[in-house]
Amino acid sequence: MDSGEDKRQKILETAKKVFAEKSFFDATLEEISELSGVKKSTIYYYFESKLDLLMTLLERVIQQVASNIDELITLPQKEDLIRSFIDHHFDFFAREREFVLLFHRVGFDLLTHPEACQRMQQILTHLQTIWDKLAARLGTMMTKKGTPISGEKLVRMISASIVGYCVEEIKRGEKIELEEREVFKEMFTSIFPKKEGEGNESY
Repeated sequence: MDSGEDKRQKILETAKKVFAEKSFFDATLEEISELSGVKKSTIYYYFESKLDLLMTLLERVIQQVASNIDELITLPQKEDLIRSFIDHHFDFFAREREFVLLFHRVGFDLLTHPEACQRMQQILTHLQTIWDKLAARLGTMMTKKGTPISGEKLVRMISASIVGYCVEEIKRGEKIELEEREVFKEMFTSIFPKKEGEGNESY
């Protein structure tokens, strides 16, 4: 017999699949109930509404992302930090293809819900705090040609380029390959000197 946490997890996993295939408005708790084998009344025991179910799903995934990034900050070498940050992105997209499709489908739907916007703002504020810690750890760096780049801007560049690429590949039904992450690592580490210099401007 399923425990309470097992049922809750089953509801969330089923909801992820349904929301990934349909818009927020088209998805129904009846369908989630039927596919999960959990009664609709039981779903309401764990979640106040369809919106609460969706937001809980988003919160879980994004909080895990933030936690994983936070663990990278202790790495001693900046090159290892950048490479691990890139690995983290690719691991996420390989693991959470359904979540990517879900967010792509329901993202605009959420803009019509003030409660959803407020909860998303709270989630993203926490994620931004982790990004700021990562950026501070990288500090201002100098490229081989002597161009300064702040850790904050570098983090945005890395994340935006990988997210944009992986989302497009997933939408096309393509598999994210190991070789592709190595290309990003080469791109984002080759522009910096290989030896540590003085201060926080070095690589």
